Amino acid sequence: MWSDNETELDLLGFDFLVDEMVVALTQPRLLPLTLGVIGGWGSGKSSLLKIVSAELSSLPADEAGHFVVVPFSPWQYEGYEDIKAALMEAVLTRLQQEAEVGSAEAEQAGRLKRMARSLRRPVQMLVGTALPAGAAMAAGALDPSLADMASTIAQGAVGGMNPGQEPDVESGDEDSAPADPGAFRQQFAGLVGSLDQVRAVIVMIDDLDRCLPHTVVDTFEAIRLFLNVDKSAFVIAAHSEVVQAAIDRRYPGLGRPGTSGLGAEYLEKMLQVKISIPVLSAPEAETYMHLLLAQLHLAPEQFTVVTAAVAQRRRESALGVALNAGMASASLGADMPAQLYKDMTWAAAIAPVLGGALRGNPRQIKRFMNTLTLRLASAERRGTSLDAAVLAKLMVLEEQYLADFQRLFDWQVQALGSGGDGQLLAAEQYVRDPVPTAQAGADVPPGKPASSTDHRARQRSSARRPSRREDATTSELSEEVHAWAEKPHIGAWLRMDPALAGMDLGPYFTFARAKLTLAASTALLPEHIQELLGRLQSDVAGQRRAAVGRVQETVAAEDLPTLVDHLMQVVQRDPAGSATDGVAELCERIPAIARDVCERLKIIPLEILRPKITTLVRRLPVTDPAVAALLDSWEATGTPAGGIVHQARQRRQGRR
Repeated sequence: MWSDNETELDLLGFDFLVDEMVVALTQPRLLPLTLGVIGGWGSGKSSLLKIVSAELSSLPADEAGHFVVVPFSPWQYEGYEDIKAALMEAVLTRLQQEAEVGSAEAEQAGRLKRMARSLRRPVQMLVGTALPAGAAMAAGALDPSLADMASTIAQGAVGGMNPGQEPDVESGDEDSAPADPGAFRQQFAGLVGSLDQVRAVIVMIDDLDRCLPHTVVDTFEAIRLFLNVDKSAFVIAAHSEVVQAAIDRRYPGLGRPGTSGLGAEYLEKMLQVKISIPVLSAPEAETYMHLLLAQLHLAPEQFTVVTAAVAQRRRESALGVALNAGMASASLGADMPAQLYKDMTWAAAIAPVLGGALRGNPRQIKRFMNTLTLRLASAERRGTSLDAAVLAKLMVLEEQYLADFQRLFDWQVQALGSGGDGQLLAAEQYVRDPVPTAQAGADVPPGKPASSTDHRARQRSSARRPSRREDATTSELSEEVHAWAEKPHIGAWLRMDPALAGMDLGPYFTFARAKLTLAASTALLPEHIQELLGRLQSDVAGQRRAAVGRVQETVAAEDLPTLVDHLMQVVQRDPAGSATDGVAELCERIPAIARDVCERLKIIPLEILRPKITTLVRRLPVTDPAVAALLDSWEATGTPAGGIVHQARQRRQGRR
């Protein structure tokens, strides 16, 4: 298995980003500099910082000196330390190591550390002192006319005083006095400038997007008020939307009229240079998966050979696959492990679907691979034999399209005792098999995927000459299978090797039982309720809305809670699926169900509902108290998804 921690080993092909950052950080004329490394959670920000840190530390010293790199994670101090003081002390401790013992520089670093410690306040006081300081600084940044007042408020708040309050200094102990930002910055600049052997101090700040809003703001304040001097640079790795939301939540109502808040402008002013980490393309995701497998199976010297070949291919073609089973065999020759070749084969099969579904996120890809490896090892321990290729294919459906995975499981449960799995077989044949010319009435080259026209021709042919399996299924079931197989992601999944029809998938479903629902089978519902339930989940908006009308006209009041309950089970399994659209449209027409729907929506994390937020805000009856309370709670989260709720509500109010 693979550690989820950051690494200095570049498996993602980030060398072009490393070069860009090293060039910016080694230009004296750009200093002082605040550089932002922008990327989503799991995109590789921490690893990129670690790689750049190693690169800077390894640069040979010249007449200007060497680079001093200081790693810092505010998240590790949250709740225990004043972040401003912790950051300053971390930098000064590292600079103290650069000074000779007993030298003036070492003594100056010690004095500044004591001044920094004077900033420490009990954790419960942080919220009260950070807010006026940060708010004042933010206001001054946006409106220069407030700059003088902002400076007074900020200095008083940072030192734990109210504006105009005299410092409480014990006689003869200058170091115990609360630090004045201007004086501290001046002395800190003098210390850095006096260290001739130091070319620049580069502080790598990570995990900022894991922190609470006051910690985010305090970190920026420490940089701006105390440490931003010549020969210094600060690299801040963060998810920009999360940081912006934290600032907006910290300073509500301070944005310009017509904007959602202060965060975007605040971040724009703080970061002089931005390096954005791109999501992995499909070929890059496939290469990354193969590198992880190679790292698992190969000895260090063999892995070095493979990574060198990958680096060369990436230089020659940045957009293509840089490692697969054939390329690894070419690099290793007879030393290519058979198990690695087998694993790379199934990885290549799932990579196009998995890479797209996980949006090229390295952390999610690694966690998928870890889960798969763990399940294989657990099965082996229990004496159960699982095929890695089958498990990988099923996990793609489980991890990304849970409602479709549940449907596959339901079909398997229904087939128990019948000795058949007709739905899956029919779906695979529908997608994978070429249509014979004599049946379809059209020329379809062998091996070419059938078009929708070919599918309709096959359906006509099947209706004329049904197989034994089709004889055993109803027309409703045939329609269900075809609708399922027509989904683009299901079609791509069904075409992946290996085909699964005819296999005993029970042992594979065992590992996903926590996510699956066995009770409350829809087979127990009245037939007309089953049909409406299926149509309310349709990807076609017209079908859903027609079903909503039929529910309103034909479903008895005593049957309505049952239908809503089953529909909400589907929503909870796949919040981003079309069932969420169906339940929102049903609520719009039948407001009486709003309370039950809202109670079920409360337990779904808002971020998972993000693709459907606009639809829910537009469709749910806002006059219902339960709906208003739900939307208020979502908006109050202060997250990017909460911001979408706020904007959608404003748009809806504007239309009324």
